[in-house]
Amino acid sequence: MEKVTFKRGVHVKEYKELSADSQIFSSNMPKTVTIPLAQHIGAPSKCIVKKKDEVKVGQLIGEANGQFSANIHSSVSGVVKDILNIQTASGRNAQAVVIETDGLDEKCYGKEVIDAFNLSKEEIVAKIKEAGIVGMGGATFPAHIKYTPAKPIDTVIVNGAECEPFVTCDDNLLRLKSENIIKGLLLCVKAVDAKEGILAIEDNKTKAIEVVSEKLKELNYDNIRIVTLKTKYPQGDEKRIIDAVLHRKVPSGGLPMDVGVNVSNVSTVNAIYEACFLNKPLYERYITITGHAVKEPRNLLVRIGTSMRELIEQCGSTKEPVGKLISGGPMMGISQQSFDTPVEKGTNCVLLLTKKEAEPPVINPCIRCGKCVSVCPVGLLPLYIAKNATAEKYDQCESFNIKDCIECGSCSFICPAKRPLVESIRFGKRQLKRAK
Repeated sequence: MEKVTFKRGVHVKEYKELSADSQIFSSNMPKTVTIPLAQHIGAPSKCIVKKKDEVKVGQLIGEANGQFSANIHSSVSGVVKDILNIQTASGRNAQAVVIETDGLDEKCYGKEVIDAFNLSKEEIVAKIKEAGIVGMGGATFPAHIKYTPAKPIDTVIVNGAECEPFVTCDDNLLRLKSENIIKGLLLCVKAVDAKEGILAIEDNKTKAIEVVSEKLKELNYDNIRIVTLKTKYPQGDEKRIIDAVLHRKVPSGGLPMDVGVNVSNVSTVNAIYEACFLNKPLYERYITITGHAVKEPRNLLVRIGTSMRELIEQCGSTKEPVGKLISGGPMMGISQQSFDTPVEKGTNCVLLLTKKEAEPPVINPCIRCGKCVSVCPVGLLPLYIAKNATAEKYDQCESFNIKDCIECGSCSFICPAKRPLVESIRFGKRQLKRAK
């Protein structure tokens, strides 16, 4: 099978062996959950419950606030204990609903299986919206908007690259739920009137490729195919995956739909299957708990709102002091201030680095080697963007196309002087946004 990829990028040590082949568990039922009402790009959901209200699993507790928003559902049955403001795992300050679990796990949605292939494309999108599905690879873009595109779509790609080091939840999901994901992709294809669906998987996921290939042969859908990607970072970026699979270039400032493509993460497509076939809202997801500071790294099926502390304890706790707690992978993840931070829809990994791993590097002057330029997947000049950002020359940053930076961290990773290039670029982006 031919393997495809994009230009430039970096090869990073993967550390996926820590959790890739571990048995998948359902996490223990938490005593309380803290469910943020801002788990997506766009307006936070409107709280529709109050203290002392009784709720069931899958019950709507946060209503989408306008079109560019998403519904939020309870992940447990119990009583609303509090409504407060927190800092979320994604770094936003948001309102959150605290629910004390009653242990009954009573659901408010039906368990009957629906033949979702009989749904119209409008009904598929309505179910996606009702279930509160967002991009679960980290982008958290409301999925119902993606599947009502303003331009014609001919191809839907399932992003199975999972290129971040340590993270293996999508790899395991491909192996465990291959039929669900293939059927979910068919629904996505139908929703946008596309001609074909493509499952794009990196070649380091040999078992997943084998399982999905066998399932495709068994189901025999003529408009779905699998494409193998060369393992490289950041292959999981949607514009890189479109380039690798279809050789189409998304224009600067553009979206995948500008080249006739929709891209969805493996977990997102699984959630779409469950919403359409099972009427199941998005209230739980697979998450990798890993790192060299964790005793027993593994993948867990986790209720949204569970604290990271509880999940770490279910993995045997820590085997040495933790230097840094990260939501996501080490390249693009967000460092956390507290172990009590709740997981959300976009949380694919809880990563615990050791103190040695978390030690900041010694920063030296730039030696103009050009390595950051040679690896940038977008073809930018990171050293000049970072230099102008730190010098507060933001007009110069714009002239070097700072907005096109995907913040993948390849430049900082490859820099022999250990310059904080991506951090400087992020700072420049924030300052430009504030100025406007």
